[in-house]
Amino acid sequence: MKFDDILKDVGEFGKYQKVVYFLLCLPSFATGLFMMHLVFVMETPNYRCKIADYPDDTFGVKDPGHQRLVEMTIPRDSMGDYEKCSFYSYQTNRTILMFNSSDLQENFTIGVNATLQKCSEWVYEKSVFKETYTSKHNLVCDDAILVSHSRMIFYLGVLVGDIVFGWSSDRVGRKITVCVGLLLLIVAAFAVSWAPEIISFTILEFIIGGTNHGSFLCTNVLGQELVGPSKRKYTGTIQHMFFSIGLVYQTIVYYFSRDWQVSCIVLAASCIIFIPYWWLIPESPRWLISQGRNEEANAILQKMAKVNGTKISPDVVANLTIKKEKTGSFKDLLKSKTMCLRAVILCFNWMAVCLMYYGVTFNAGNIGDFYLNFFLMGIVEFPGILSTILLIDRIGRKKMHLMCMMLGGIACLCTIFTVTFARETLRPLTIALAVIGKMASSAAFVCVYIFTVELFPTVIRNVALGGGSCFARIGSMIAPYFVMLGMSIGGAIGEALPLVIFGATSVIAGLMCLYLPETLNQRLPETIEDGINFGRVKKTMVVERNGVDETQKNLVGDTIDNDEL
Repeated sequence: MKFDDILKDVGEFGKYQKVVYFLLCLPSFATGLFMMHLVFVMETPNYRCKIADYPDDTFGVKDPGHQRLVEMTIPRDSMGDYEKCSFYSYQTNRTILMFNSSDLQENFTIGVNATLQKCSEWVYEKSVFKETYTSKHNLVCDDAILVSHSRMIFYLGVLVGDIVFGWSSDRVGRKITVCVGLLLLIVAAFAVSWAPEIISFTILEFIIGGTNHGSFLCTNVLGQELVGPSKRKYTGTIQHMFFSIGLVYQTIVYYFSRDWQVSCIVLAASCIIFIPYWWLIPESPRWLISQGRNEEANAILQKMAKVNGTKISPDVVANLTIKKEKTGSFKDLLKSKTMCLRAVILCFNWMAVCLMYYGVTFNAGNIGDFYLNFFLMGIVEFPGILSTILLIDRIGRKKMHLMCMMLGGIACLCTIFTVTFARETLRPLTIALAVIGKMASSAAFVCVYIFTVELFPTVIRNVALGGGSCFARIGSMIAPYFVMLGMSIGGAIGEALPLVIFGATSVIAGLMCLYLPETLNQRLPETIEDGINFGRVKKTMVVERNGVDETQKNLVGDTIDNDEL
């Protein structure tokens, strides 16, 4: 008897699994809270140099006199905006006296007898945020690159966490890995709210990234292992829905608080519900059996059956073992030109999907209302994921993924026209195109995962999936730098450039998929040889049906049975 047969007897998705599965979905909600939170925490409000010798200087103009002093002190750039990193220092230090003297105001020429110096203090606009970590610690001008570095290190933590938590869940168990990870997440999430400087802040964000996403992967695996085979397709997708709910909830929290520290404390407090998880969620019976701990697995299965109202043998796992499959290595993935090329194409697609997904979100504040744009980009994930569920088994993995990549890429590329020719008039259209890009990338995430699982043989399937996930993290790590590039350029070009880069990458990745074979309704490859031959035309044979000769192509992975002939 196989373990899936036991799950069918116990109940594939009974009352017990529903309760536990709901608990396992909540960490996915927490993942949505933190995977994008640096967009808010490290957002850079509009700013300029603080005027020396002027008490209580603010970004907003207080009165005509204040406006005059700003004009005297802050130079303008080529676009007509105030310089952010330099100011005029005049030979006299009596700036306030000059400001109060009508004679000097009349005869004063801006910039004459003055030197241009770098700022050491700044004032920030507070209409969108009361305070962000960036504005509190003045991570602007020469230090602006630290914002992108911190975001990159956060996603590096995600990558490291995926590797460490994946290894730990196989060695010490799913339950203990999840519980330790969630506890570390709570501690780090509270601690980062009082991080005194950028180094400690970045270290804590690295820990948050690793524990947050690593726990998410473990709960995903645990949820899949507790549910019967016919329900796994839906349970995996529902957990991603909770991720999207977390994004929306996060936006609401930041909208009402407008303060990075208050918001971080609220998000951390939302995770306190995970503390009793050690007593609420079970270990995976499948994993326990693989470790020879059959008695513990049997106890969980008996409890599961009791809650579900089903009956199973008291010794249901006595003679049950899980067959250990021979696994391949990364070298096996590169053994043939065909497998290597397919791996390169899919890894590039993983990176392109992640670059689009995170990049468009990071860029939300540059194309209009910050909170509205981010809220919309959270909401559109629902139709994106649902459309994939409805269509991927009808039109195929290859076509669905290609459509998502091309739709998102072309939408983002089109922003160059809306921004260049009518920046303000067509801003709603620019936002709509960016939102379409986010929705398409959400759908593409589901597609590329399924595509990768089905295209590579069993012996190296996890290797291929792990490689794709690593390249996805590369996409999320470099996305902030493209957004920063656009901000540094400024103007219409700076607004459109990141979206154009994300769109072009998506289109190229989508076109590369034309080389890949379709996997819909195909038998999954088991061996390396199966993987190499998957989708190739092996031979052509003549089949006689009803007295009529029909030429059919026998494709590896979709073979014609002898009985059918």
